[in-house]
Amino acid sequence: MSTDRDTVRSYDAVAAEYAAEAAVMPEWVATEIDVFVTELGGSGRVLEIGSGGGRDALELEKRGISVRRTDISKGFVELLRESGFKADLLDPLTDDLADPQRPGMPYDGIWACACLIHVARDDFGTVLGRLAEATRTGGRLHVSVREGDGEDLSTHGSAAAPRRYVETYWREPALRSALTDADWIVSDVIPYVGKPHDRWLSVRANRA
Repeated sequence: MSTDRDTVRSYDAVAAEYAAEAAVMPEWVATEIDVFVTELGGSGRVLEIGSGGGRDALELEKRGISVRRTDISKGFVELLRESGFKADLLDPLTDDLADPQRPGMPYDGIWACACLIHVARDDFGTVLGRLAEATRTGGRLHVSVREGDGEDLSTHGSAAAPRRYVETYWREPALRSALTDADWIVSDVIPYVGKPHDRWLSVRANRA
């Protein structure tokens, strides 16, 4: 598995609570969606990794993008389905990424916002490479990771819904190197500060 099992279980347990917390889109994510959609020309088929509560997919669809919603957490997939959306349980490290709606056709883009932070460093390049293989030449990538060193165990939530997340941090040089090695051409890596002490590196890239 690309993601720590306790992390997946934490999301499974609090999917609805987390989705409600994340319903308001951060300004930096809205900016990245604008750029992503513009680069795609306002259309295309996109594989979303880590759809969560579905906030980003809705915004992408408003702009004319067709989105395949996926998540490694069964709790999120069930939540999306209960809300009337088609969603697939998917581990990008091990599962077949082919689009069931368009057999044999690659995606025009990959949207992976703030989700690959849970992928172990040793697996990160493999995941990026598999995403590249599933994307057409010139297709777009958005991926955002936490900026920093090493990894951390984040624990928060309530007694009724405890959370335990393993997160991997990145610095820009190593992040760029991993992307290049996985056949992505990086155009920008942009630092953003979300909440206090919440630092992100947002990648804009094309499939080589």
